Amino acid sequence: MTMLMDVKTLIGPPVNASGDYDGLLEDIIAGVLAEADDFMGVSYQAVAGAIAYFDGGKSTLYLPHVNVTEVSVEVDGVALAEDEYVLYPEAGKIVGKTGSISGFPTATDYSPGRFAAGQRNVKVTYSGGHEEDAYPSDLRRKLLKQVAYEFRRRNDPGLSAVSYPDGTVSKFALTEWLPDVEAMFSRKRRIFL
Repeated sequence: MTMLMDVKTLIGPPVNASGDYDGLLEDIIAGVLAEADDFMGVSYQAVAGAIAYFDGGKSTLYLPHVNVTEVSVEVDGVALAEDEYVLYPEAGKIVGKTGSISGFPTATDYSPGRFAAGQRNVKVTYSGGHEEDAYPSDLRRKLLKQVAYEFRRRNDPGLSAVSYPDGTVSKFALTEWLPDVEAMFSRKRRIFL
């Protein structure tokens, strides 16, 4: 609900406290959040008890969310102990870890291991993402700006320019994202090589 109130403040009139546009704004917010997640290749939206399956044989697993907690990993139906993998919660990344038989750290303790090979045999259960009021502030500002832009342009999709009687012309971006919003999303984008 916080994002709705913030976008109403950003837009100003004709949006007001009466809630006349709340349904439309909630739809635009949900659409922008989903499109942003898709563009970045990772979700910032809060989720609890999510399940993701991965093919084994890899040393690194990238979860569909960032800011992950409450992680449990199973390989072929057997739960792994927390010391068998390394979790990078903010990145939503899990790296398989090798261990030493002696119990003393060796060089292999810090090099990536591999999850057992197989198709969709690695199951990860987790909670992740951010609540609306806990999004990173830079990302939140850009999301609100994009929502406000899409609300204002909702009646003129595809319009590229408007000529006024005094001879001035206003040009509109035809891209999906505002340039500074896209730049922010590109910096946060997950890239696989």
